[in-house]
Amino acid sequence: MTLPHLSMRATVGVASLVLAVAGTRVAAATPGFPGDPHRWLLRFVRRLVADLRTGETTAGWIVFGVVAVTVSVCHFVGIRAELYHTIAWWDLLTHSLGGIGVAGLAYLTHRGREVPVGSVWWVVPSVFAIGSGFEVYEFLFKSFWYDLTLRTYAVDTVVDLAVNTSGATLVAATVSVVESAGVGDSDESVTDDERQIDPRDPDESVDT
Repeated sequence: MTLPHLSMRATVGVASLVLAVAGTRVAAATPGFPGDPHRWLLRFVRRLVADLRTGETTAGWIVFGVVAVTVSVCHFVGIRAELYHTIAWWDLLTHSLGGIGVAGLAYLTHRGREVPVGSVWWVVPSVFAIGSGFEVYEFLFKSFWYDLTLRTYAVDTVVDLAVNTSGATLVAATVSVVESAGVGDSDESVTDDERQIDPRDPDESVDT
């Protein structure tokens, strides 16, 4: 008996890995990309703490924080209650919310007033790369695809990535419109605490 990972369905896992690498390269070449992805988690924590201290973009953190918690709850409830098998759109729900949540938190973490308007679009290929990486994780460590045909598994993966990326695109488009509308705003609203964080490298603070 052929092991699932050695069957033709392995092409989906390999393709996902290739897409993850390609998405990372595209993201790195997109204007505004913050660089050093291995430091994003630390930047996220420091930016969140700094913003909570100053009250900056509190509403944004709440909105995308709620989205992130919601998608996590939906995912684990879906697994425990087997909703992924009984509700056809449950997978679409979690992947779309996942794309929105990741894109929103990535933007809030790396936003900066010195970054040109419109450069937020780097979140789209970034989320695509992260989503592709998640598909690789599922191929290696999950078993739901063992009983799927190659066609079904491939279609499921493509739909997941499309929905993830659509969620990120929605966030990028919304932020781009909002930032474009505020191009003429005065920079006097920038607080001293916010200036302590380099918008190009939020994990570096002058005074902590």
